[in-house]
Amino acid sequence: MTMAHIPEPDRYAFVALGANLPSAIGDAEATIDWAFAQLKELSSGPILRSSLYRTSPVDSPAGTPDFLNAMAGFLPLPDETPLSLLHKLQALENAAGRTRSGIINEARALDLDLVVFGAVEMHSDELMLPHPRAAERKFVLEPCWKSRMTISFCRVSMSP
Repeated sequence: MTMAHIPEPDRYAFVALGANLPSAIGDAEATIDWAFAQLKELSSGPILRSSLYRTSPVDSPAGTPDFLNAMAGFLPLPDETPLSLLHKLQALENAAGRTRSGIINEARALDLDLVVFGAVEMHSDELMLPHPRAAERKFVLEPCWKSRMTISFCRVSMSP
């Protein structure tokens, strides 16, 4: 499904999915498939799903394995806020077995980054929207481009 075929595209949330370690669910591909199934429960409309893409780690510790990445777009539930969705995404990461050591961009069982939440711009200690580095990340841009998802990152617009 492309953006032209969905209701209210300007209200959609976009989430970047990534994994490069086995999880409580299985290998990276099984974990991302599981995460997509869980995201359907957080959506009040159709879910956009990109293909899976293998990407090299960015700004990661030496020896970090390649990531398997994808993008999801969906209409959040009616009373959802950016922070409530963030907390639900973090709960899904925890359920998959993600641990946080404090090392930036380390290998992980599951990473769910809230990239965009409709037209919301937010800058807090907990969340920045749109995601401040999304327009620079191949693991966000390539799945969007190839899936014909259109996401605006403030003044930077990606559209196929």
